[in-house]
Amino acid sequence: MNPDLAEVCGIHAGDGYLRNDGRRRELDISGGFEEKDYYDNHIVPLFERVFNIKIKPRFFSHRNTYGFVIRDKSAIEFMHSLGFPYGKKTLTVSVPEQVLQSRDLDIIYRFIRGMFDTDGSLSFRKRGGSGYSKSYLKRHTYPIISLGVCSKNLWEGTCRLLMKTGFQFTVSYQQPNDNNHQKYKIELRGDANVINWINLIDFKNPIKFNRFLIWKKFGFMPPELTYKQQNKILGGGINPNAYYPDKLSDKENIIPTLVKKRLKVIQNLESFIPKD
Repeated sequence: MNPDLAEVCGIHAGDGYLRNDGRRRELDISGGFEEKDYYDNHIVPLFERVFNIKIKPRFFSHRNTYGFVIRDKSAIEFMHSLGFPYGKKTLTVSVPEQVLQSRDLDIIYRFIRGMFDTDGSLSFRKRGGSGYSKSYLKRHTYPIISLGVCSKNLWEGTCRLLMKTGFQFTVSYQQPNDNNHQKYKIELRGDANVINWINLIDFKNPIKFNRFLIWKKFGFMPPELTYKQQNKILGGGINPNAYYPDKLSDKENIIPTLVKKRLKVIQNLESFIPKD
């Protein structure tokens, strides 16, 4: 096990599928079409390094996803040997034992990154309570990194990895209705968690990393923006306040100033905050 392979395992746990139906042996990795840049610039080169093969990503029109299929027998058998099942893995996938037992934080961080980049999310909520100014009640300023999975084994294994990192997190589960499986959740809440996450684990999925950059710059992040809208904000083409119906008077720049103060606190603890 090495860091690159650990991240491949995390990506497969999130977006992967091993097929062995008697006719085909395939390793299938795909996600939403908006993630094309993430696949082209990060996932494809990573898998090419790990398996020493050439990969050509494409759009799968029948399921409206973007990704690739690997038919190299040794790569498929190797991933299966790590514990990844053939066929549907929604309820059975787990953290590979070599990752779970590792004491190497680089391996742990990279597995977590791969899984959260594909199956996790970074979102922002409005803060509540009388102790906050109107600025905080009207804008999505509170960061939450979250993951929801149907496999209890994957959930428990990820919790064990996070405990090794020292991150503060909460766990919960949702009871299923008639059509769904029970879902297990992990949440890392608050400014310090997201800043330390960027420092130690990072997001290589630009859709998620853009959300952090917008929050870092403006102090809040409007929900449900497309990748194109995110890039437009970061390029200076639009102010994120435009995505809210209400006007916000913040002449003193309270929200972005608060974010900068918290970033400085982390920097004073000798953490590194990536530049835009």
